[in-house]
Amino acid sequence: MTVHVPDLVAASAPSAPAASAAPRRAVAPATLDAAWHAAAVAFIWLTSLAIAALWVAGGGVQAVLGGGAESANTLGRLTGLTSANLLLYQVLLMARVPLFERGIGHDAIARMHRITGFWSFWLMLAHVVLLVVGYSQQAGVSLLAQAWDLAWNYPGMLLATAGTLLLVLVVVTSIRRARRRLRYESWHLLHLYAYLGVGLAIPHMLWTGADFTAHAWVSVYWWALWALTAAAVVVFRVCVPLWRSVRHGIRVSSVEHDGPRGVVVRMSGRALHRLRARPGQFFVWRFLDGRGWTRGHPFSLAADPGRGGLGDLRACRG
Repeated sequence: MTVHVPDLVAASAPSAPAASAAPRRAVAPATLDAAWHAAAVAFIWLTSLAIAALWVAGGGVQAVLGGGAESANTLGRLTGLTSANLLLYQVLLMARVPLFERGIGHDAIARMHRITGFWSFWLMLAHVVLLVVGYSQQAGVSLLAQAWDLAWNYPGMLLATAGTLLLVLVVVTSIRRARRRLRYESWHLLHLYAYLGVGLAIPHMLWTGADFTAHAWVSVYWWALWALTAAAVVVFRVCVPLWRSVRHGIRVSSVEHDGPRGVVVRMSGRALHRLRARPGQFFVWRFLDGRGWTRGHPFSLAADPGRGGLGDLRACRG
């Protein structure tokens, strides 16, 4: 079975020091948590300020003050850059990167993921509308003709259009009323199309965006940032869980009912103390036998695998 262990205790869980096989110099948990939080917040601010600086350096403020078509175009650039930056956060925050898991916490990350998703979507729509309006004023053509010209004749725009439609699908199915009508497994499968939508939407900025074509170092920065994000998804969502499962040889020892809705699953394995798990921490498990092996199931840790040589992981699902 593959298992992913988030790096931080859930918000409602007790804050206990992680178990370790060897003694280490004690570090105050509050100080360590504050350091992780500061690093995570600093990363978000620095990448956001980079986007703002890029827009200002490209004459964005002067274009806005000038009015007319240039004002619409530069606001379209700004909304597009901001939307793309929020898309980056959406992918990166859910990649299980230790920096964000420890610095922000999984519950807070899930809320941020939802908020940034909707903001990114609306800013993306504003980006499209503003550019169509600005370009149509400059060319003296109708909005429909300009939209058609952008989609068919500009490099990467057909890919961006397909990516936008996929992102619209993901956002519509993520609205609470629509989501209630879908099984979780169906919603989760549709939600994964967001990765494809992002991948299709990003290239057109580097091929046609004035902010990226004017300076080679800006393109290098943007490609590098997205490459690191894609690598983080592969490493922390796929490679690390597989490596942990193989390393510790985790298997199901027993399954018991716990009340009318609860289930207790006891897990056994090698050197479980090296997981550094804390009581109350939740896991995401994928049971590879039988149907539904692709779906992750959240379980809470009800026993500490690092104390007293405990050989089982006791997980409860309510």
